[in-house]
Amino acid sequence: MTVKVGISLPDATHARALEQARSAGTTLSGLVDAALRAELTRRELAEHVAMLAEADDADRLRNRARSRSRALSAWKTGR
Repeated sequence: MTVKVGISLPDATHARALEQARSAGTTLSGLVDAALRAELTRRELAEHVAMLAEADDADRLRNRARSRSRALSAWKTGR
């Protein structure tokens, strides 16, 4: 599924973003996609580390896993 998003950037920011995309061998859309994926990966990693830290408390771990599962399902369905 592809979602189109319109964003407005100041001219200088747009120029820097285009230059960064070109130097990375991608388009501006590719650069935005990579940045979003990196942010989601970072958040997932942080949540995983938090889950490991709570692993000694089985109830808290189960509750966090359920909450994460519900959030992921909601995100996938667009809610």
